[in-house]
Amino acid sequence: MKEKRLCCAFHFLSVVCILQFGACTSSKPKITADAGEGMSTSARAMASTKPGLPNLADAMEKLTSAIEKPASPFHLSLKKSESSGLQYECEADVSSNGIVGRQTDHSPEVKMGTDVFPANTRVRQLSGTPPGSLNWSTVRGGIEMTYLSGHIGDAQEGVKYAGDVEAGGYQAQRYDFDLAGIDATIKRAMGVGNAVGAGRQVKEFNIRGSAWIAKDSGEMVKFQYDTIYGFSNGESETIHYAGAVSKN
Repeated sequence: MKEKRLCCAFHFLSVVCILQFGACTSSKPKITADAGEGMSTSARAMASTKPGLPNLADAMEKLTSAIEKPASPFHLSLKKSESSGLQYECEADVSSNGIVGRQTDHSPEVKMGTDVFPANTRVRQLSGTPPGSLNWSTVRGGIEMTYLSGHIGDAQEGVKYAGDVEAGGYQAQRYDFDLAGIDATIKRAMGVGNAVGAGRQVKEFNIRGSAWIAKDSGEMVKFQYDTIYGFSNGESETIHYAGAVSKN
């Protein structure tokens, strides 16, 4: 019986990794260009881009487009971590020849009844070549779904200019954001839209962090932010996203 539960645990962890990384082999996950994927219609209507400030979702979409059709080679460093203990890391080189690199998945300790299964780390090589192939679609789709679809557009209401900087060889502008001072109704609408399927009622939602956007292209070249959910049952959940583009 214990052996059967062990198999189930590893099957569960495998499913989690597959869903997070390789589930979109046939179609591109859409990142909306307005207030963020997954938001309710009312939340989209309330979100806006203030004069003189960039649209964060548009900037992330441009990074997505650059991965699919790079004008010149670049390197991607990406991380995602959840308060549950799941962690994902990706280092990849992107060029007109495809996407190659390494993906590392960290799964937390799993308890099933009286059994405890240790944490697990899985490393695999990414070989997304040639462009347009099934391997390329799998790698590209996994990167976009896991690291680039974190609803950064929801932070639009809290965006503030923080200065001109250099990031990864790009001349960029940094923008900080925090929804702490934003109307609670707007934040709840966003949180409910993004937490669909969680089976819990969102009581509080916030997204805070920073984005670096290239001056010449408007492309997201660096980001680090947290999406934070507070639920009516007292539970909370935080997802951290970080990414950086550097010229090769």
